[in-house]
Amino acid sequence: MFKKYLLPMAMIVALSLSQISFAADAKDECQSDKDCKDGKLCILAANPHVCKAPQAAGAACKRDAVCISKKCDIPAGKDVGACK
Repeated sequence: MFKKYLLPMAMIVALSLSQISFAADAKDECQSDKDCKDGKLCILAANPHVCKAPQAAGAACKRDAVCISKKCDIPAGKDVGACK
């Protein structure tokens, strides 16, 4: 009788643990630079948004402030560009 419930119970435990993992990731997500510490900036081009040090040339960006060069080249009609 126990074997009949083993698989459903294992699936429920696995699903609940994966949901806890997703909740932890969402908690670490930043919405602005003030959510970050140690001189890091909120990288909005990443999904989920994360705190990182200023980006080198070629890295994805949505604004000038996240690039070391302070220049984010965003092509017309696009939301994300690349640091110069």
